[in-house]
Formats: sequence, structure tokens, C-alpha cells
Amino acid sequence: MTTIYLINNGYTINNLVFPEDETLESKREKRILSIEGEKESERLASNKVLQRVNKIYTSNYVMSIATAKYLAHTLEIDMNIAKELGERVIGNLQDKKIRMVTEMQENDFNYRLSGGESLNDVKKRMHNFLKKVLNNDKDKTIAVFTHNVAITSLLTEYCEKGFNLDNRLILNYQEESIVDGTWTGIRLIEMVFDNTTLVSLKRLQ
Repeated sequence: MTTIYLINNGYTINNLVFPEDETLESKREKRILSIEGEKESERLASNKVLQRVNKIYTSNYVMSIATAKYLAHTLEIDMNIAKELGERVIGNLQDKKIRMVTEMQENDFNYRLSGGESLNDVKKRMHNFLKKVLNNDKDKTIAVFTHNVAITSLLTEYCEKGFNLDNRLILNYQEESIVDGTWTGIRLIEMVFDNTTLVSLKRLQ
């Protein structure tokens, strides 16, 4: 069996003022954890289920690496940077807000802005990464530090989709809530595979 833990940390600092010529994607890649985010990442590293991890992958975003570093230090293993785990590329917002684009994309997985990714694009690259891990790291326990939209897009491959009262996408697996439309704090989701077949999926945190 191969066990994969999908981890996202939503505790970031939002009061950074960037130079005017900084691109949106560059700003998003450079987001750093808040003090609370650092503390919660350190606490996560002592989670009992994660002590079995023998391989770590993280996106190239600062917030993911900063979250993963505590577990890597605890387990004394390397962090493998994988660009495929990056968050959705927004593209040219023009006069739109990110929240508006997110809602439009959750209702239409093929919708994308100029220069950006659709949720189906994100789902495809995340699923390709997952297949590579299942082939190359068979029977290992793996921690994958990535992002909320990336995780949600991937899990639509396995979950039943719906919407909450705020018109936010929710995902259920065998009638258990996996994604509830909110992404506050740290999320820890466990996936267990027999070869490439999913046999268990649950949210632990």
C-alpha cells in the first residue's frame, strides 16, 4: 500500500507591499507564513501519523517549503521540490477579483483567464504527478505539501461534487466531507492506494 498525505497551510501574511512591477504569480509564489502558520507547521511535524513518512514533496512556493521544513527536520529527510505541485496560475485578472474567478472556475472547470489555468488544467498536472509518485514511490508513505485549489482539483477525480450555501465547491467521498468550501488553517488529507487504485480517502485535519 502507498499512503499519501496532502497538506496545505492557509496561515499566510497578507500585508506585504510589493514593487509595482511584481507580477501576480510572483507575489503568490513569495507568500510567507504568518507567525501562527510557523507555529502550526511545527506542531504538525509531531503528528503521529506523519512519523511514518519516508519521502517529502513540496511545491516551489515559499509557504509550502516553509511548512514542510519542520517535518523534514523532525524526520531528517530531504524535501523534494516539484513545480507540478504549484497553485493554480491565475492569469490576467484585468478588473476581476480572485474570489470571483474562483467561483466561476468551480462552476466551470474549463474556464480560464488569459495566461492562466483552468481547474481541469490543474487537475491534469496534479493527477500526472500522482501517477508518477505511485509508480516511483510504491509502498512508501509520502507527504505532499501543496495548495488548496491544487488539492481540490485533484480530489474531484475521486469525490462527489456539490456546493454549499455560499456557492463554494464541496467534495464528499463515500458520504464523508473531504472539502467543505473553506480553507482555513492547516489541512491534512490521507489517501491510501493499492498500486494505483484508491482504497481510502479521509480528511484528518
